[in-house]
Amino acid sequence: MELEFDITKPFDEDMARLSSAKREKIGNQIDIVSQSLLNGQTAFKENSSVPYIFNLKGGLESSLFLIKVDADNRIVAAVDEDPIFDKISLTLFRLIDKNKAENVYKEVGEEIYSKLGIL
Repeated sequence: MELEFDITKPFDEDMARLSSAKREKIGNQIDIVSQSLLNGQTAFKENSSVPYIFNLKGGLESSLFLIKVDADNRIVAAVDEDPIFDKISLTLFRLIDKNKAENVYKEVGEEIYSKLGIL
């Protein structure tokens, strides 16, 4: 199975606000968590949560997660498995302070799912 990254402009902007040392540290944690998606998902499961359940149309389930990358920061990301192309897509939407994480998670989900017409 292959891992594919999709990094959004807001995520890039959030990362750009950090020092280079902090960006490197967060990048290393992203590598650990993302690799675990291919290898049993232990690190991913230990560092991710779903703080809000979106009521999606058609029985669809949200693939949005809140991922802990360090003591102070969280990433809003989507994880989508595609068995036909044998890949997992990891979309990084936002990097935010842990105190704002649940609200931003909900905002991102509402924006994405509303645009798709499934909320």
